[in-house]
Amino acid sequence: MSKLGQVYFETRLVGNAVRMTAICAHSGVEVFVVGPRKASESHLKQLALRKLERKLQSHDA
Repeated sequence: MSKLGQVYFETRLVGNAVRMTAICAHSGVEVFVVGPRKASESHLKQLALRKLERKLQSHDA
């Protein structure tokens, strides 16, 4: 679990790519990353989670 609390993930196939969306349950802020279709789900989740953490840090500042 993230230090953000609960985070929802959504995976969507777009052609030869995968779009992974991360949504903070508390604030409703969401971000997405796009990677190759062969990328592992865990890697895309990790990238999306880090991007969400950065966005929330700049959002709080």
